[in-house]
Amino acid sequence: MLAFRRILAFSSRIHTYLLALYSFFALLFMLFLYFPVSEVLVSFVRAWQMVLGWTIFLEGFWIILASIYLSICSRVATVLPIVQTIIRMAVYFAISIIIDMLNTAIISGFSFGGIPG
Repeated sequence: MLAFRRILAFSSRIHTYLLALYSFFALLFMLFLYFPVSEVLVSFVRAWQMVLGWTIFLEGFWIILASIYLSICSRVATVLPIVQTIIRMAVYFAISIIIDMLNTAIISGFSFGGIPG
């Protein structure tokens, strides 16, 4: 079980590094909204954001399942990796939503509802 705990701790570290890499690509995408760049570069960054997003989600899902399995098998509650993973996934979703809102606001503009026309 000690080896499994080490694998879980290493996976948690990798999850943090993936979030940092996603944050870098998010910052890069936000800079692309301000500075004119090639459309190929924008599509490349968006593709990598999508790949990193799915990787972060699946890695977090694995960490949560592995923590639950470790808690059941060793009869020692491993709550900290679960809480940290949930926080990292919440940060990922918050960054993703903010980028999407900025992108929509820049491309489509703002709309306050009301009666059109």
